[in-house]
Amino acid sequence: MSEAQTGAGQPASLTYYTTAELAREAGVTRRTVMHYAELGLLAPDQVTASGRALYGPYALRLLRDVLDLRALGVPLDEARDMVALRRATHGVDGTYRRDWTRADIPLSDEQLRIIHARLRLLNAAYARQADGLARFDRWLTKRFTGGEVEPLKVED
Repeated sequence: MSEAQTGAGQPASLTYYTTAELAREAGVTRRTVMHYAELGLLAPDQVTASGRALYGPYALRLLRDVLDLRALGVPLDEARDMVALRRATHGVDGTYRRDWTRADIPLSDEQLRIIHARLRLLNAAYARQADGLARFDRWLTKRFTGGEVEPLKVED
């Protein structure tokens, strides 16, 4: 990773990822990152004089979120809108920007309504799954284990 330069030539406190570094951290190919950039899903935060794309720390979280959204069946255009909304309201380092205004958000009210509807649909599905999993866990505990079971360790 490289340290970015601020406009005044001072090193910024943020460390930026190259396309290959970002891909490696997210567990995808470099080509996937480039493809998402071409589609407008994951624009670089900076481009060097030589044309190298650099991504800030928040880009890794956004890339992982896009991968998760895709796995949940969210269409690319909605995933792109969700990323655009989060980029408009968060800094390059991922901190929430309290100074954002509606004018900072490059989405129409209709696009925001679609995002909201999709999130409600996903949350409802998660609630149903959580309820079903809890019932199944209670049934397994009662029928087979007779007590507490340690959860499996899951890696990122």
